[in-house]
Amino acid sequence: MQVEEFLTLVEIQLGRDHYLIDSNIIDKFIVPLPTVEVYDAPPYIDGMVEWKQEMIPAINVAPLLGMEKAAESNRRRTMIIPAGKVMETPMAVSVDEVSMIRKVEFREVMPVDISACHGIEDYVKGIIRVVEESGGGTEQMVLLYLNLEKMMRELLKGKVARPTPGFYVWRWDAAIGSQSG
Repeated sequence: MQVEEFLTLVEIQLGRDHYLIDSNIIDKFIVPLPTVEVYDAPPYIDGMVEWKQEMIPAINVAPLLGMEKAAESNRRRTMIIPAGKVMETPMAVSVDEVSMIRKVEFREVMPVDISACHGIEDYVKGIIRVVEESGGGTEQMVLLYLNLEKMMRELLKGKVARPTPGFYVWRWDAAIGSQSG
């Protein structure tokens, strides 16, 4: 049995910052779909979108990281995460841009000083230094390698309910009590 020596990661952009996430939880990258509003939803729920004749939650990663939602852009992308990867239903996850797919060696993932990741320390797998060649020169960047799967599982403490056709409402999990978004 051969052990894979590389990670296949997706470089995403949120605001001006770039992050890396595992590619194995993502099925497709698509242009954003029209959303249907969800009443009383937390800031990270953009709404519901139709995907393969099913209404699925549309999640915006920026508020989960304590960032403001970015203005609409033609570079904005939605990542489709299939059922069973994070939740029992598929999800549409919105990011400002999908930059590229990177192959990274396991040894290139360095530990991170957790104090530098205030608020998201539980969702950072490490940092990865990448080198970009552009305009005849090189630029080094250090990117946070996020555990998007863990972030989604732990922070999505509720679900969307559909009491009547065309109307969606956010219901918090009983385990965390009644909260407002």
